[in-house]
Amino acid sequence: MRVLIIENEIYLAQSIANKLESFGYLCVIEPSIQDAQNARVEDFDVILLASSACGDNYENFISNHKKSIIIMLVSYISDDTITKPMRAGASDYIQKPFMIDELVRKISHYKDYKEVLKRLDFYDSYFRFVELELKTPTLMQYTPPFVIKSNSQRSADVYLMKYARDRKMHVRFLSVRQKEYRNIFKQPADKKNCYYLTHLELLGTSEIKELLGNLQKQNIIFSFVSRDDLNFAQVVDITHITSHQDLGGEILSIKEYEKMIIAKFESKYPDVELAKRLGISRKSLWEKRKKYEIARKK
Repeated sequence: MRVLIIENEIYLAQSIANKLESFGYLCVIEPSIQDAQNARVEDFDVILLASSACGDNYENFISNHKKSIIIMLVSYISDDTITKPMRAGASDYIQKPFMIDELVRKISHYKDYKEVLKRLDFYDSYFRFVELELKTPTLMQYTPPFVIKSNSQRSADVYLMKYARDRKMHVRFLSVRQKEYRNIFKQPADKKNCYYLTHLELLGTSEIKELLGNLQKQNIIFSFVSRDDLNFAQVVDITHITSHQDLGGEILSIKEYEKMIIAKFESKYPDVELAKRLGISRKSLWEKRKKYEIARKK
């Protein structure tokens, strides 16, 4: 990281620079804000600004460069040394004399903090994009437990994320494909955290009934990617929303589509029902399974 040290006590500035460079920082020293203007301030990740080197225009300087981590180096605490700089955009302050380890800790803390903010901004931007693409409907005024019934897992996930963000909820993600989801049965209801249990459609009818019955008091939201009827008190039905994004831009051949559907739903439906939904005979289903080398799951 590049560090600009604006300090009029040159020996102190050099001492700070030497110690920071031993930690791998690249340091440049300027005696005042005016001198720093020629140093391309925007190229520095960190600015250590001594209150004694500020001059009269320090608030504008801080405001113009608050994208950097600005830490005030102060000899005493006052409105001019702390309150006004922090209000203008300084990140923090440290009082002289100080241990270099404490300064490094502050720099590392604000570096990590800025990286977290960038990551959150990335995810927020992505979610807003997906939300608009899928035209997520107005949220239902349900409280968990409830089921999100949809045509695609992605639509259900986006609805869940919108619901969780709107209510500032912490959500733990599980799938019925993971055996540990059954641990929910053993835990008392947790009102602070919510579970999101996906792929309910992979279970048989009796398994779904048992699961929903046993988890009626849990803080849990289910996803059910199917048009089948579901006997549950609270079902958010968004199957009317068409999602064109779930194939990822790919056009599958009829054979690939058949293979994908048979592999996905063969454990959910008996052969007669699956063949009926595909619009083919049971014998044809058997032949396709043999052709695509799909082993029948018990």
